[in-house]
Amino acid sequence: MTDWGCCLKNPSMQPYCFPFNLYCSFAFSDSSLRLWDVVLPAKMCGIPMKTTKSNKPAARVTRRTFLRNGAIVTTLMAAPSFSTRAQTNKNSRLQIFQIGVGGIGGLQRNGLKNHERSKFVGFCDVDSDVMNKVADEHGAWKVSDYRQAFADRSDQFDAVIVDTPDFHHAPMMMTAIKHGKHIFGQKPLVHQLDELRMIREGLAARPDLVTQMGNQRACHEGRMQSVELLKRNQLGRPVEAYVWTGGVSRGHYFPDPWSDLPAAKPVPSNLNWDLWRGPITRDIGYSDDLAPRRWRGFWETGGGQLADWGCHLLDLLFFAYDLPSPESVLTHTPRPSNDGHTSHNQSTITFPGGSNFAREKFVVHYNDTGLLPSFSALGLPPMKVGANRTMVVCEEGTLLLEANGGITIFRKGKVVENEPLARVEPRHHWEDWADNCLGAKKFIWTPFQIGVRITEPALLAVKATRFPGQELLWDAKTHTFTNHEEANKQILSRSYRDGFAPPSVG
Repeated sequence: MTDWGCCLKNPSMQPYCFPFNLYCSFAFSDSSLRLWDVVLPAKMCGIPMKTTKSNKPAARVTRRTFLRNGAIVTTLMAAPSFSTRAQTNKNSRLQIFQIGVGGIGGLQRNGLKNHERSKFVGFCDVDSDVMNKVADEHGAWKVSDYRQAFADRSDQFDAVIVDTPDFHHAPMMMTAIKHGKHIFGQKPLVHQLDELRMIREGLAARPDLVTQMGNQRACHEGRMQSVELLKRNQLGRPVEAYVWTGGVSRGHYFPDPWSDLPAAKPVPSNLNWDLWRGPITRDIGYSDDLAPRRWRGFWETGGGQLADWGCHLLDLLFFAYDLPSPESVLTHTPRPSNDGHTSHNQSTITFPGGSNFAREKFVVHYNDTGLLPSFSALGLPPMKVGANRTMVVCEEGTLLLEANGGITIFRKGKVVENEPLARVEPRHHWEDWADNCLGAKKFIWTPFQIGVRITEPALLAVKATRFPGQELLWDAKTHTFTNHEEANKQILSRSYRDGFAPPSVG
């Protein structure tokens, strides 16, 4: 993982730089109006507030008090409603703070480079070399600790982009929600099942915020056309779905499956390893097998292939069928996960079915390592296909969709060359989010309200590798397993290091 660097600039203030250890961005308006200059009735934001009056000035939140408490304790006040925020930003630019500068962080900056009304004003990264380079290119301030930006510069940005390793997502995003910042957050949205609850509660408390999960593939024409094809049951009602990712082996992004945590190595001078660890309580030493990329393959830091690709492959089913939360998960794997994630995982995720489906239950078979179904058993012609595919079997035909939008349609066991496809409007994953932060009301594919739902089955499949071959019954209302207390103890949540826990909101 790389560090984050962020710079914010306000005409009435000196530039301020602070580094971050996560992938995140925040945006502020160039308007001279500060958050605390507008106090709206609490009911506009759906936040309960006592109406007692006090003439005492609110205690100033400093970097020292923020870092000591792990979260900014702000004066209880309602954040501006969406309509008010849109009005104040109408003739201004969206000021963005990015946490996590290297790697995929560059994809976000590139996606907004032609958006004239947005500006990266601050950066945060734990890798000072990467952060300094990007901050200098943008003339922005920088920090290595994202908490410092919220403590000292919260009035200088409107939005945050979080591009950090998975285990940082919930603490950073909840901090952004608490401070009324729009968020562009990387997938998978969170790292722990209980963090789904945190995000849902945070969104309920701050409904005016504009959010988008990093799910840019959803805007590919073929994927949007596939959503329309399935929504109108062009192939009949859905029967079941098969989804599979690629293999898990040592390479650019992953270590070998079932890897032990690597032995500690000397920390490079440009890397703040303590901030990279962030919320992790375990004393993990630095290794280039963890940072900057292979953290994905370890239980403490990532979610393996199933979590890494889930949001790019399972999203189709939620967009087309508006699926509720799963009822159960059963994952088969050769042996339970240890410090490293597993391989050759075959997960069965069961959703409620009913009249809109061909069966009483809608079952999704979600595998990694290229474990695809038998085409012959499904009445399809055998063919060689690659990894990262979503197959939806319907009553009158089957859709096979590639991650980048390639479509193959089968009817009566044969490939159909001329299946009519809907015309779809082009969407811009990044600019549409920024426009909505500035008051527009464009359609965006993956706001967090949907992002948590897409992340949920992917996390369930991953976490169930600790209990291979055991069916876990999931109650999304309580965010618990109803039949397995040991699973509730082991795979629902984590402990957070002091100062790095997600703040409560509401």
